[in-house]
Amino acid sequence: MKDWLKYSSNIGVLIGGLALSYYVKPRQTSDGDFLFLTVEDIPLSVTGFKRTRQSAFIHLETHVEIEVLTPIVINMTVELAKHISETAIEKDGFKIASREGLIAAKLGRFKLQDRADISALLSIGPVDLSVFPLNNKQLRNLEIALDEIE
Repeated sequence: MKDWLKYSSNIGVLIGGLALSYYVKPRQTSDGDFLFLTVEDIPLSVTGFKRTRQSAFIHLETHVEIEVLTPIVINMTVELAKHISETAIEKDGFKIASREGLIAAKLGRFKLQDRADISALLSIGPVDLSVFPLNNKQLRNLEIALDEIE
């Protein structure tokens, strides 16, 4: 796994369940999700990993899958993805989306698991989403999320 993390430290940002686990009690997840700004940023190969499809690698020893995502694939604006990358924190040689970045990413999809994740992230303290370019739907979803934790 270290090879993957070392490679993606400057261009990929850990999002999803593994990133969430950095901030709150870990939840069950079977893969790692890395957000890249463009398809060209995604590595063609990484030592210790096998490319299983265009959007995924698998670690040869642990069989943990790494999903490689771009804004287009997850219906996110490039501008929002850039803000998530710019506000990410660096830990152990790789980037993890900030709490605010994770919330901003999850406000677009806003499925049941996203809502639970947002609630968990909001429950540990206030966040400032003012730097994230949220659309009207995401802002409405944020209001719903805030109401759900009160």
